[in-house]
Amino acid sequence: MSAGVHGGFARTTTDDDRLDRSVDRLTGLAVREELLRRGPQLLGQAGGHGPAAVLVLDLDDFKVLNDSAGHHVGDAVLAAVGARLRRTVGPEDLVVRLGGDEFAVVTAPLRHRDDAAGLAAALIAAVGQPLEVDELRLGVGVSVGIAVHDEDGGTVEELLRAADQAMYAAKAAGTGQWRASTPEALRSTGVTRRLLDDLRAGRAAAQLVLHYQPQVDLETGDVVGFEALARWDHPELGLLPPRHFIPLAERSGLMAPLGAAVLDRALGDLPRLQEHAPGARLSINVTPRHILGTGLVDDLTSRVHAHGASPEDVVLEITEPLTRTSPETTATFEELSRRGFGISIRGFGTARSSLTVLWSNPAVREVKVDPSIVAAIAEDGGAEATAGRRRTARLVRALASAARGLGIRVVAEGAEDPSSFALLHELGCEVVQGFAVSQPVAVDEVVRWCRARQAEPVPG
Repeated sequence: MSAGVHGGFARTTTDDDRLDRSVDRLTGLAVREELLRRGPQLLGQAGGHGPAAVLVLDLDDFKVLNDSAGHHVGDAVLAAVGARLRRTVGPEDLVVRLGGDEFAVVTAPLRHRDDAAGLAAALIAAVGQPLEVDELRLGVGVSVGIAVHDEDGGTVEELLRAADQAMYAAKAAGTGQWRASTPEALRSTGVTRRLLDDLRAGRAAAQLVLHYQPQVDLETGDVVGFEALARWDHPELGLLPPRHFIPLAERSGLMAPLGAAVLDRALGDLPRLQEHAPGARLSINVTPRHILGTGLVDDLTSRVHAHGASPEDVVLEITEPLTRTSPETTATFEELSRRGFGISIRGFGTARSSLTVLWSNPAVREVKVDPSIVAAIAEDGGAEATAGRRRTARLVRALASAARGLGIRVVAEGAEDPSSFALLHELGCEVVQGFAVSQPVAVDEVVRWCRARQAEPVPG
């Protein structure tokens, strides 16, 4: 009996070697080679019965989960996700594990293109159900991209590329989202390939430009820090913000040289910054998977010392808090703390933040109240808006009290109205950052800004 895969289930076969090649051992799903082998047949069968579609699925922040909770937990999650995908699709659909935490579905003929969107939503809901592994209750998000046969591509390879591009757009929109391929997305595929080629050639690291946004003490008016924000000055595409290249670099395993270039450039500028703002610290944005990478602490230490700086000068900002720790990540945080580095948690006060992060990670030195919360405090309006503002103010006061009780500095990020400074200070925020202070600017401009405002009080 020959081997085959139907709806992602492996049929019994007497050809063990072929079974091993066509089925992923961990999930029981078909492998990429099986998709490329059977895909053209499936697309051809659709024909006049309606369009087929290819969906590409990628788990959100799986690398962080895998590194923090352990690979055995990650494997259990992948196996569970595979089972949920099989249960959600139709009997004629093919489910494939492309590799790592990426999956694909090739649908049977659809009555309408919109049916693919319904399937994507069902898959997101199924994967997102809470999962228990080793007494851990885990939430798993997934991003889905959709490409429809003939509209978005004529071959399996073309549809995979289009769906993958749409999946990038879904990830940019936030966890648990789906996006369909569009003509604009297909045109941007060429741009993405160009950026990827430039990343692989190391051009991005050489073309990085850093802008700095000051952080000001609300009580003294002193400049106490600068957040370094990377831009890619692409010779053809212009100045690109991080969202246009950081996700691509992460997904392609090319973040290490970019991260090193940002750190070296910022440390090189630090003496000039501290000349005009003595004692100011440098905040560097890093991703959670960078924090969890091997050799991070030693690499940071050697680079800091090579520039004649001190670890106490550097704060590492993570965009999303690590919701749990493992012995490995705890050891990383403890070693960062021992050497003098600090961790700043952005988006504090949102649903994804956890107070437990503060007392479980000794290196956490700072929290940044989410800009949406800071904006809500500054809003004016009718009675309903005023009531919401009061609730938000109570939330900030409680969070700031908890953080300050642990000796952690509280920064109000995204402040756009100087009139809110007094209230933010009264609620327990010690430092403010945002356009009300200064927009991010190049090092020469931020030096001029420091000179112009020396001895000036913070507006309030």
